[in-house]
This record gives sequence, C-alpha cells and structure tokens, in this order.
Amino acid sequence: MSGGQVAALVFAILLLLPGGCFLFFGAGLSTDSSLLGLGLVMLLIAAAILGLAGFLFRVAFRRRPRPGIPPADPAA
Repeated sequence: MSGGQVAALVFAILLLLPGGCFLFFGAGLSTDSSLLGLGLVMLLIAAAILGLAGFLFRVAFRRRPRPGIPPADPAA
C-alpha cells in the first residue's frame, strides 16, 4: 500500500463521523415541518461528505497493475 493510499484511507475514515452526523440530524430534522428546509440541506451535505469518503475508500483499496502482467481483456 502506497503512502497516498494510506492517506486516502485515513481521510476517508475521518470523514465518516461528520458525514454520519449530518445524515443522522438531517433525517431527524426533515421529519419536522418547520425545519424541513434545514433537514434537506443537511442531507445534501451528508451526501457530499459521504460520497467523498466513498471515493477516498475506492482510491485507498485500488489495486495497482503489476508490471509485466498484461491487463485482463474485457472483451473476452
């Protein structure tokens, strides 16, 4: 695992806490009719943070191609 993959994994794990909090409180506030707008904004922020965390997890666990081994043929 390279240094960039370790950094991506650390940042992805760190982003799970604020993303989860925005998701939890956004879902709770969207059930109240007076705070519906705030709840929806919080859900959008949660989606952005958790989407970024998912992207960083993908970067962290991506396998690099080994030199000398041809890539698999997707048409076969």
